Amino acid sequence: MILGTEEILNRLNNCEIFHKGTWNDGSIKEASYALRVANDGMVIDGVIFPPGKKYGEPLIVIQPGRIAILSTEERLCMPGDLVGKLGVRLEFASKGLTGLMGIQVDPYYGSNQANERLYIKVANFGNEPVRIRAGSEVFNIEFSEVVGAQNPRKGDTWERIIESLSNQSHIDWSYMTRVETNTEGIKGNVLEQINSIRDNQQSVVMFGVILVSITILGALITFILNVEGAPNWVADWGWIILVFLCAVAVIAIVAFTAIASLALFPKLLKVIRLDWPQTRRKCPRCGRPHP
Repeated sequence: MILGTEEILNRLNNCEIFHKGTWNDGSIKEASYALRVANDGMVIDGVIFPPGKKYGEPLIVIQPGRIAILSTEERLCMPGDLVGKLGVRLEFASKGLTGLMGIQVDPYYGSNQANERLYIKVANFGNEPVRIRAGSEVFNIEFSEVVGAQNPRKGDTWERIIESLSNQSHIDWSYMTRVETNTEGIKGNVLEQINSIRDNQQSVVMFGVILVSITILGALITFILNVEGAPNWVADWGWIILVFLCAVAVIAIVAFTAIASLALFPKLLKVIRLDWPQTRRKCPRCGRPHP
C-alpha cells in the first residue's frame, strides 16, 4: 500500500520518515513527498562541497552533459515498515535532468544517524543548463509498506560516496555524457562537410547527364553501323567522323571523371571518418585522450 497525504502527515508528526524540523508540510503531495535540494553536501563541476560547506551561489547550475550529486534538506529516519521510491519531478525531468542513482530508500535508512540525508546522483541530458535554487522541490519520494525488514548497520552515506569518488579520475562526467558533449562538435563538422558536398552536386549531376548522353550516342552509332542498307555516308566516310566524335567523348568523360574524383574524394573521406582525429582530444586534467 502506498501512503497518501494524511498517512504521510501522521507519520511525520510521529517523528517517522524525517527528523523533526527538517520537513515541510507544504511538500506533502497526494501520494508522495517532494524533497527539497540543500545548498551543501553536493558535488558540482567536479568540486566537492561536504555537508556544512555552503555552495555559495544563488543557483546550482548543471551544464549539459555534466554529472552532479545533490542532497536533500530533509534528514531521514525511515521506520522499519516503510520503503521509499525516488524520482525526478516533471519540471526538472522535462529539462533533461535524469537520476543515476538507485531509486529505493531502504527501511531504517538514517535511523542510526542523527543527521542523515539523501544524496542523489544526477546528469543533465538536456540541451540547456539546469538551474536549481536551493530549497527547490526537485525529487519525489513515495512510501510503501513493507513487512519483515531487518535493520542493517551501514556507515555514513557521505563518507561512502567520497570513498567511491576517490577511485574515479573524473567525477563530473561519464562515458555517456562525454560522448553526448563530443557529438555536438561532430555534428557541426558533419554538417560542414555535407554543405561542401552539396555545393559540388551540380558537377556530379552534369557528369551523370554527359554519361547518359554518351551512352545513348554509342548505342545509336552501333545501331546505325549494324543496320542492313546503312546510308552511303556511313559506309563511305561518315564512320570516320563517328569514331572521332566517340574518341573525343571518351576522352572528355575520362578527364571530367578524374577532375570530379580529385575534387570530391577528400571531402567524402572526411565525412566518412567524421573527422575522428579531432574527437580524441587530450583531457586537460589527466593528459590522456578520451572518446
